[in-house]
Amino acid sequence: MKAYFVPTLKEGEKIFGIDFKPAGNGIKQGEYNGIPVFVTGITKTSAAFSAALIIKEFGVTEAVLTGICGAYRSSGLFVGDVVSIYRDFFADEAVFYNDRIVGLGEIGLDMPSAGASEYLCASDLPIVNSNTVSFLDGEGEISSMLAEKTGAGVENMEGAAFGYVCNMLGVKAYQIRAVSNFCGSRQDQEWDIKKAFVKLKSYYENSSLY
Repeated sequence: MKAYFVPTLKEGEKIFGIDFKPAGNGIKQGEYNGIPVFVTGITKTSAAFSAALIIKEFGVTEAVLTGICGAYRSSGLFVGDVVSIYRDFFADEAVFYNDRIVGLGEIGLDMPSAGASEYLCASDLPIVNSNTVSFLDGEGEISSMLAEKTGAGVENMEGAAFGYVCNMLGVKAYQIRAVSNFCGSRQDQEWDIKKAFVKLKSYYENSSLY
């Protein structure tokens, strides 16, 4: 079975224009063009729990995680750009020094797949790598360090964990995101969440991905 996943109810409602109902265990479910849509909750913890439960309970074999993300200014992306994510790093599961970030795998701790999850890519979108973070940088220095460390173009809060579950369970998975803001200083993020929602909605109305 194919399924869409979104981190928040608002993303599900705005992107797919559908209503949701409780599906148990705090998860909400809707349907778009005959394909189920599930709300996972934000952060790695919620995404991993929801993904594992839904995949097993509903027999999901193909999954699309979608929603908004922040872009690093070094990426050359703009607010509203829709991208397909290839590798998603557990970026802030690391040791932070004043001048560098050292991943947990680099200090000898066992990390999945070199500290990243992998997704299949949509051929009709720009392909980028992403950093999944739990710690949100409001000043800009840490965001810049993370971007330089992995070479990622965007940042989100669920992708690496969701992808890890799919990779471990043999589920075919994509991650499609629209840029809603820039990472870094809270004063310079240039949020336009409405534009990101409109671009994602248009993508799913016209894409041949599914």
